[in-house]
Amino acid sequence: MALLLIVPFMLILLAIALLPLVVPHWWERNANKALVALILGVPVAGYLLLQGESGWHRVEHTLLEYAEFMLLLGSLYTISGGIALRGDLQATPVVNGCFLGLGAVLASIMGTTGASMLLIRPLLQTNAERRYVAHTVVFFIFLVEISSCRFNLRCVIFMQSHGEFIH
Repeated sequence: MALLLIVPFMLILLAIALLPLVVPHWWERNANKALVALILGVPVAGYLLLQGESGWHRVEHTLLEYAEFMLLLGSLYTISGGIALRGDLQATPVVNGCFLGLGAVLASIMGTTGASMLLIRPLLQTNAERRYVAHTVVFFIFLVEISSCRFNLRCVIFMQSHGEFIH
């Protein structure tokens, strides 16, 4: 039965990937996106709630984690929106490489979300005149994610080797 709980997740990923292509105007409305999420999410939540106290605890814990994550995103968006990097950097490979490197370093310190939200606007503004920009953004996201994962893995290894990791 637990394997069946994966099906709604796979369907929502397919919906996110395919519906903008199949029915683009319908998908533009946020209400329709919420409708798809509800149709696929309510059965899973219902199943968990029918599992008794442990199911209720799972749903409650997941909603709490979701609320915490939304607060984190909101606060990072607010903070990074107030940080303005002024100047007119030329969009050269060296400047873009510096953005990528700085993003990787900052991701190790402040996490992927914080580094991305802090540097994505200046990166896009710097490259506004360029014709092809998508690859730069993709590389930025990959490097930020990879460097944060490497840092987190080093932290886990350090904590396990010093007996500070709680199972």
